[in-house]
Amino acid sequence: MSFSKRCKKEILKKEPEYKEIDMELLAYFYFQGSIRIVKNSYQILFKASENIEARYIYKIIKEKYKYSPAMEIQNKRKFSKDRSFIVLVEDSLVSDKILKLADTYNLYEMEKFYENLKTREQKKIILKLAFLLKGSINDPYRGYNLEINLQQKEEALLIGKIMEDFSINPKLNLRNDLYCVYIKDSDKISDFLAIIGANKSLFDLENVRAMKSIRNDINRQTNFDKANIDRTVKAAFRQIDAINKLKDKNILENLSEDLQEISELRLTYPYISLEELGKMMTPALSKAKVNYRLQKLIKLAESED
Repeated sequence: MSFSKRCKKEILKKEPEYKEIDMELLAYFYFQGSIRIVKNSYQILFKASENIEARYIYKIIKEKYKYSPAMEIQNKRKFSKDRSFIVLVEDSLVSDKILKLADTYNLYEMEKFYENLKTREQKKIILKLAFLLKGSINDPYRGYNLEINLQQKEEALLIGKIMEDFSINPKLNLRNDLYCVYIKDSDKISDFLAIIGANKSLFDLENVRAMKSIRNDINRQTNFDKANIDRTVKAAFRQIDAINKLKDKNILENLSEDLQEISELRLTYPYISLEELGKMMTPALSKAKVNYRLQKLIKLAESED
């Protein structure tokens, strides 16, 4: 099961927000609801791609109206095991109540609908249902991306505006005739998951982020150590070349004892650090003083070219 599906199932297993049941119903109705006219009366259909999704809207309708809607199962394609679900409100009185509720909130006038959202809980529900019914999230191992794809630009602008109310600043893009509201910042994706109540998925995401951070730190340290080793080895070869040149030209034996001592140590221990070389000197020298003497040998060798 994909990370996106696990995230959605986590949310759907929770009870709807019954204190804001009107918004739960309206959000689902807006994104996946439709109207059927039968014998001069209305029926409301709610589409669901999963059984758990159908049960979610079923519970909302039953709690709100003390009415049990019908359930239909349809095969998406002939001879296919893929199924879709329909939660059907056949009672015209209940259907009328749902339509009147939609009118009360100006559900199909985005600006007025936004103005009617009075609480942060209502806005959270809109984001939750938008993600459940129109959204997806990448597996964090493969990268960070959460998106909600909508048919109308006004819908996308509404979702973007609500996200901004929670300090999430999404991007908007037109893709395959759909308006895509998306987030790529992992911090903001974490914030979004917290808002919609996907706490386990949030925990899983943070675990992956932590692992990636540790791995990156290790790689950076490894690269840093490798670069330091490369610099140390190159410097050591340069020092050894200079010392051998001075030795071949019988110059080294005429230099001061301290320069002869550091020369012999470097030839004997070509790969140790300057700090370790300094500790072998008598008396011991600092790293800076060791470097100064080796640089002096290099300059002497260069002056002989």
